Amino acid sequence: MKIQTKKMKKILTLLFIGFLAFSCGKKDKNNADSSGNVEYAADEDEENVNPENIQYKGTYKGKINGKEVELIINDETFNISENGKHANGSWQKVNDGTIMGLSVKSGKISVKNWAYSDSNTWVALTDSLTYFEPEQYLKRVKK
Repeated sequence: MKIQTKKMKKILTLLFIGFLAFSCGKKDKNNADSSGNVEYAADEDEENVNPENIQYKGTYKGKINGKEVELIINDETFNISENGKHANGSWQKVNDGTIMGLSVKSGKISVKNWAYSDSNTWVALTDSLTYFEPEQYLKRVKK
């Protein structure tokens, strides 16, 4: 009987090891597929944020720091209204063009830097170019 018990233990051990190897192999394959999808999604996002394709001109509205804001971007200038108080000046691309900086000529504004989010959205940035908490943004409107 001792011989049969030892053989049975060996067989069960081999089956258990085989089961573990088979199970781990399937998990690795699934993880590889998942990371492949994530990489593809990241590549898609990079294509969408090509600075050369950003359409800056337009009218954008939203609520920033509790104020109703309307930002009108023209070729080289901007007009902004914050709770009915107006300001204007020029704007320029910052870094790769996904950030827009506003230089005020007359009036005062609370947000000088905006990050491109998508073709219809600019996100407000602090002076140190970080996002406000919670994130605040302006959406494109048709005039």
